[in-house]
Amino acid sequence: MSKPSLLQAALTRGLAPDGDLCEELSELGEYEIASVADAEALTQAMAEFVNRAVDSDEAVSAFPEFVRMFQSVTLAEAYRHLAVKGIPLLIEAYDARLIDPSECDSDLLFALKIFTRYGTDEGLDRVVDAAYSVALQDGYLWAVIFEQLGDSDPVIPSFIRRLCNPLPDGFVCVALLDWVNRLARDHVISVHPFNTPDGIGKLRGWLASSDEDEFSYAHAAAAAVPFVTDPPRSELLALAMDHSDVGVQMEGAWASAVLGSDAGIKFLARLTLDRNLAITARTYLQELKRADAIPDEANEPEFIAMAEMCDWLSHPQEFGLPPDEIELYDARELYWPPTNDWRPLWLFKYHYRVAGDDESETDGVGMTGSITFSLIDETNVEMSPEDIYALHCCWELEANDDPRAPVERSIEAGRALIDAAQRDDIEDDEKF
Repeated sequence: MSKPSLLQAALTRGLAPDGDLCEELSELGEYEIASVADAEALTQAMAEFVNRAVDSDEAVSAFPEFVRMFQSVTLAEAYRHLAVKGIPLLIEAYDARLIDPSECDSDLLFALKIFTRYGTDEGLDRVVDAAYSVALQDGYLWAVIFEQLGDSDPVIPSFIRRLCNPLPDGFVCVALLDWVNRLARDHVISVHPFNTPDGIGKLRGWLASSDEDEFSYAHAAAAAVPFVTDPPRSELLALAMDHSDVGVQMEGAWASAVLGSDAGIKFLARLTLDRNLAITARTYLQELKRADAIPDEANEPEFIAMAEMCDWLSHPQEFGLPPDEIELYDARELYWPPTNDWRPLWLFKYHYRVAGDDESETDGVGMTGSITFSLIDETNVEMSPEDIYALHCCWELEANDDPRAPVERSIEAGRALIDAAQRDDIEDDEKF
């Protein structure tokens, strides 16, 4: 008799009278189901699990752990087994928790992600029903849920039709819009589902809203404009171009260019000269195959480097907005150990008059030319360029899981790596 797998052993212990199923499954970490035997064991455990009281502590806590297991299947036969035998049981457990979805909405949304990935009729029925559920339609996972369907999945047309008569309310509708916008751009669908009186009304409402919390909705609405027919198309395009948020304006300019207007191209070209907007504007023009419209000044390497730094600092996970001031601190060409090549590198000093909830001033230094980044807690504007490059070199080697990364990040280790790289490359050149 073969030895039970880690999953099989964990399920046996967890389902024992004194076992803790949630803890056992959680301790498996990123476990991969790579055998039919594991899939069968999971299904058998699910069958026992769904028969237990849904309001028990174990049932509440173990449900998301079971859901998690369904997304870590690496064997096709195991996947098919779970689709046929496991998903119906997961649906049964899901349905039992719909009695009070507000108590476990994130777990239910995670289950919907799995239902969409497996694509069974019963699972997709739950996804459609949830889109119209007041308790679930504002969940943050909807964007991920829709993207579980591959672009070649034959259920896409019927699935979209079921979600558009009528369109749902809440965040799920915006996530649906983002998804179908992408499908339309990629020519997966030929008819945009928001090109209806109901859809036009929602697009108009988002584009006309002055609520900053809905500016991202307006951005998605502007992206739909090329796929809407006139007469409402012209009105929606005007709303996008006149919007108070420049991001929505840029999306409107892209839509205008897609529709053949040169005005959108000119608008985006002007914005490539704004260091805070240049990277986004360039991306739009490149997507439109109109990089030729970018002014020469906006193609200067130093300007692009500064724009990349501003773009990175503006990311929501960093400062969330561009710096109030930014200036070049250093520029040089180095043989860069993390990339094993000669390349120009730039350091920029930046300043925020107000940064974060404490509203205190912030100064920092960031690097571009390789991985654009700012070691906010390790570097400062008083440090020499050589010391800053040294720390970035160590950090980038670590980020790349490079075996040359020092055990402890330090200026000394980084300087030694950079200095050795310059000498070695020069010596190699001299051999030839």
